[in-house]
Amino acid sequence: MDVFERIPVLLPFWWKYIGIGWLLFVFGYSIYQGDFNPSTNTFLLSGMYFGLIQISFSKEKNEDEFAEQTRTKAMFLSVISLFMLVGIYSAYEMIAPNSFSENSFTWFMMLLNATLIVYLGYFYFTKYRSLKNQN
Repeated sequence: MDVFERIPVLLPFWWKYIGIGWLLFVFGYSIYQGDFNPSTNTFLLSGMYFGLIQISFSKEKNEDEFAEQTRTKAMFLSVISLFMLVGIYSAYEMIAPNSFSENSFTWFMMLLNATLIVYLGYFYFTKYRSLKNQN
């Protein structure tokens, strides 16, 4: 028996609904407070990251080899997009020094959220496309 078969790597399926509920709460609270601007609202960025992490690491109802392969490809694509975004960020920092220094946490959270959005977008688009091709 493999070590990874005994250790649960992903969260249960129903945990995805907790992540969606958390995202709705964060968006609703930010709208209620009147500060829906991600460049100034760190609660919005941190809450989005927490909700997206919960959705990203929850299992599917039918977690098969195709889902694992799609997760791996999506993670690979999102890590490459993270490297590209960090490269753009670094190039811009070389051109205009100290332009991001006061908002470094905000930019860091935006990069992490963008990476998770790319991951989820690729995963669910590939899942949708495969289900559409089967029918």
